Amino acid sequence: MSASTAPVLETVVDTSIDIEARFQAALSRLSIRGDIPPFVQGNRSAPEPTLTERALQERTRALFAEVEAQCRYYTDHLDNDVMWVLEWLKAYWSAWSGGVHEDLVRLTVSEGCEYKDPLSFGRTMVGIGEFIDYNVAFFDAMTDLAYYLIPGEVSLQVSPTGEVIFMGRYVGCAHWEKPLRMYPFTPGSPAIPGTGGYIQGYAVDRYHLDPVTKRVIRGETLWDPFEALQIQKLMPADTSLAFKALVKGGALTTPLIRLARRF
Repeated sequence: MSASTAPVLETVVDTSIDIEARFQAALSRLSIRGDIPPFVQGNRSAPEPTLTERALQERTRALFAEVEAQCRYYTDHLDNDVMWVLEWLKAYWSAWSGGVHEDLVRLTVSEGCEYKDPLSFGRTMVGIGEFIDYNVAFFDAMTDLAYYLIPGEVSLQVSPTGEVIFMGRYVGCAHWEKPLRMYPFTPGSPAIPGTGGYIQGYAVDRYHLDPVTKRVIRGETLWDPFEALQIQKLMPADTSLAFKALVKGGALTTPLIRLARRF
């Protein structure tokens, strides 16, 4: 039996956690330290205006009001009570406010959770331990990292079996100072160096929530590594001679790849 199909016993978690209090504390916490430039660009083709953390907090408050309205619509008009999703989201978002809060992670994520990210290179991370290591890697590289969900860009879907799929686009802001570990996300793993620059990057998370345990059972984060590397000037601009040479170099290997596939 593979690791992904083996039965997993859920760890007993502290259900007495005051989620609302933790959520309000997270909403008022300022994580980003140091100066925030008016724009981020690096080697991207166009500058991206930045937002202050106060402005990001206000947008997140509006976002949670939108999620509550979606949950109420399913509950009141479609006779499918999913109000628990709002409480799950408050706890889950708070779990990553100012660092990794493992008690909230275990409250919202299944012990046998399966997860993917571009930095896992197609592999599926299995188990809450690997999931925590993966998230810790980001906070180790960007100690002032803050995640903020974007109003108007979240949705939930309920399957006939009651499974809830929650998707949301968010912005991650931080000063990228230290190496970002890649798979398997533990000390000694291959890492992308940090240049100390401020990054404001966008990603989409997809979570499959079990209606019985009310936890994530599988999911995926989708983001653009090109964007992050170009903002940090670790990858040349698409108009540069260096980038064009890189692409041309790839074209030179195409005949070899085609030949290898034939055999």
